[in-house]
Amino acid sequence: MIKKDCTKRKTVSTDISPAGAPKSKLRTDIQALRGFAVLLVLFYHAKLVGMDFAGYLGVDIFFVISGFLITGIIRDGIKTESFSFLNFYFRRAKRLLPAAFVVIAFIVICAPFVLTEIALNDLREQVIGSLLFVANFVVWNQTGYFEAAAETKPLLHFWSLAVEEQYYFVMPLLLFIVPRKLWFFVVATIVVASFALSVYLAPKYPDAAFYLPLTRLWELGLGSLAAIVHLQLSGNRWLFVTRIIAVALLIGIPFFPTGLPHPGLDALLVCGATLIIILSHNNSAWESSLPLRAIARVGDISYSLYLVHWPVLVFTRAAYLEEPPQTVIWAVVALSIVLSIILYRFVEEPFRKSNSAKRRRFVVGSVACSAAIAVFPSAIAAVTATGTDYQHVRRTNYGLAFECSLKTDEPFTIKDSCKTTDHPRVLVWGDSYAMAWTSALMGPLREHGMQQITMGACDPLHRVARFGKATNSPYNLDYAKACMSFNSNVLAYAKASEDIETVVIAGRMQTPLSKSNRLLTQTAEGEYENQEVSTDIVTNALASLAIELHNSGKKVVFIAPPPADGSNIGACLERRARGKIILGPQSDCTITVDANRRYRGATLDMMAEAAELADIELLDVFEFLCDDGVCKTQIDGTILYRDYSHLTYDGGALIGARSSLANDVLVKAR
Repeated sequence: MIKKDCTKRKTVSTDISPAGAPKSKLRTDIQALRGFAVLLVLFYHAKLVGMDFAGYLGVDIFFVISGFLITGIIRDGIKTESFSFLNFYFRRAKRLLPAAFVVIAFIVICAPFVLTEIALNDLREQVIGSLLFVANFVVWNQTGYFEAAAETKPLLHFWSLAVEEQYYFVMPLLLFIVPRKLWFFVVATIVVASFALSVYLAPKYPDAAFYLPLTRLWELGLGSLAAIVHLQLSGNRWLFVTRIIAVALLIGIPFFPTGLPHPGLDALLVCGATLIIILSHNNSAWESSLPLRAIARVGDISYSLYLVHWPVLVFTRAAYLEEPPQTVIWAVVALSIVLSIILYRFVEEPFRKSNSAKRRRFVVGSVACSAAIAVFPSAIAAVTATGTDYQHVRRTNYGLAFECSLKTDEPFTIKDSCKTTDHPRVLVWGDSYAMAWTSALMGPLREHGMQQITMGACDPLHRVARFGKATNSPYNLDYAKACMSFNSNVLAYAKASEDIETVVIAGRMQTPLSKSNRLLTQTAEGEYENQEVSTDIVTNALASLAIELHNSGKKVVFIAPPPADGSNIGACLERRARGKIILGPQSDCTITVDANRRYRGATLDMMAEAAELADIELLDVFEFLCDDGVCKTQIDGTILYRDYSHLTYDGGALIGARSSLANDVLVKAR
């Protein structure tokens, strides 16, 4: 009979490592895999020059290891009739929670000195999600084009721990209920179904595929299958060959990914390679070699290093407002390693070795710590509150209304809330920058009649759209097709409208020129072509919109994006007003004309050339904002920028009221 709670009889110790391995039975090869995985994640997050690789695959390696080790513990416990649910979860908590509590406490104490109000409010949800093992759902809910960047979320990395913890709740119960002879069949079915779901969702809903447990179960499940089969590969020649192939895949795939959506083929290859190495364990000489033992030492601190490195990077980047110098990032990497060693030595190890008889004291202490940590962010926010609600000031600028930002999976519709009159004469068309320009134009042009049709991250181009090269980019081929379809629908609507006289085309126009993207083009016959980024293609695609509109009798004008230099001006202005730490050259929160030219130069030149090809005007607000080589970011106490270069509602309204932009739209459009 299987015991369901603690037993007083003496049993073999199953004290676990971060992923669940008995400390007394640590395997060098698995520890080396952990070390390799955490280094992939560390250097990927650090964004070091020359280390541009798919380091997020390190998490996939962790998942396979965790599935294998945890299932092995459950399997052995059930076979010997010594498995206890209470004991199992107590050991998980004893091993995982203390280090996590320390890191979360460190984050919530330091965050008010570093993070902005928007990031602090997001942090409250992240803390609750981390304590309740649902951080992946919280982070997924906080993703999106208009949400704060990942670099502002110090607990974002807890999503993977939440997925593992959710698996820990499912797998013991599954193996306990299902007859032993059906274990392999049931788990294999789950693995196949989960992998199929991830392959289906990844291209269409990449954030959901990345964060949700149902699309990650197959990775942990592969490890579980290996533990259930309890197979060990043997044979000297074939063992050597399979190991070489596995090692080659583990090293090669992160540096040369297939480019397919993640989690998909890349994850499958890396997980398969991890499985081969785990199953081919035979205590051979290669496992005692110096390189493997060195990486295994990193594996010993992998849990602490995973916990520590991300918040340290987040706080550093937040203080710098932009990507810090490489020397600073290297220093942060070194600091993360030092802090992880301290955390491992003084928190992980002592609690792992602590007496299980003190279970009640541990549970009470854990509950108390969780409660204290949960309320701390709100308490700090209340104490440090100022008279200005920066979250409201820097809220997302949707233009006329929230629903004017069309979603990719939303059918193209004309909405009354996106018009200032029943018969608008001016149409504003573009991406999120067009939404912000709408806030500048809607006051002066309200009575004249204005309409907004916009989609975030969708540059207004004719039969051209960009998509990211990175396998985990949310702006994939499906997004590019949706963007292209959106622009085609807007063009058809504008040409057919009897009310619309003038079309304002606005956008960031920077991403289609970025080498991190590719271009999806469409022929007149509707065939798609995948091409490298080309300034000529983008220029002609932008000019074509104006020419098409001209041919239907519409007047057209382009608006260039506002001044920017790549730093988070909105965050800088808030940080300076609230006395938060600011590092780097952007501490004065201004934009120089030269910096704007360096940052926007390619975009401005492309838009100017497109305007010349279409024989129309390119408007901007540089003359209004910039003087003596410096561009204003705040006027009479009004913050103009909500982030890197999107205008705030108040900033847009001020520019619209005081500049000649609205009048220029009416007078210079042709």
